[in-house]
Amino acid sequence: MAASDWDHLEYQALMARGRDAERTALVCWTASGLAGAVLLSWGIAAKSASLMLPVIFAVAFGFYAAIHGRQQVRLIAGYVKEFMEGSSSNGQWFTRLSQLEVVPGFNPSGDWATAVLGNLLVLTAIVFSWIYASGTARGDLMAGIATGLGLVFCFHSITETTRMRQTNAGALWRQIASNNEERRGPRLATRG
Repeated sequence: MAASDWDHLEYQALMARGRDAERTALVCWTASGLAGAVLLSWGIAAKSASLMLPVIFAVAFGFYAAIHGRQQVRLIAGYVKEFMEGSSSNGQWFTRLSQLEVVPGFNPSGDWATAVLGNLLVLTAIVFSWIYASGTARGDLMAGIATGLGLVFCFHSITETTRMRQTNAGALWRQIASNNEERRGPRLATRG
């Protein structure tokens, strides 16, 4: 096989891996959002502060699965854009997409929508945990735990989304390529 055939196969494999990572992130986030909504409705029906904790956990697990998938997609996009889309013979999807993102009116991926929806569901669970805290034994304790975990999640989801949106994956790959050294495993100290 010629070098261009290998490059084309690598490009196709990376694009497929990116699609799989994005699909997995979307499925995990959708499933956790639905599970969180169902758990919230059960907690409201039972008028229980302690049933608001699973809502927060469901949203957090889905959010972190989604954010991991999106980070993988961004790393793949940066790699493809930096090392494969430089020549005109390969596809130009990620290069053109990065040019499109700066055009006014273009709405990029829904990173903030994911964070806002997750935080809205968590904050709703916190509010209902305090509303139903007085009706159950140790309700104040459960509402306090739900509040603490919920606020930690909200803060972390906002900072993680901000960090992810500001990271330039192409620049990370350029930094690695600029070192011009190839490392193969750990370096062993020689004994004299």
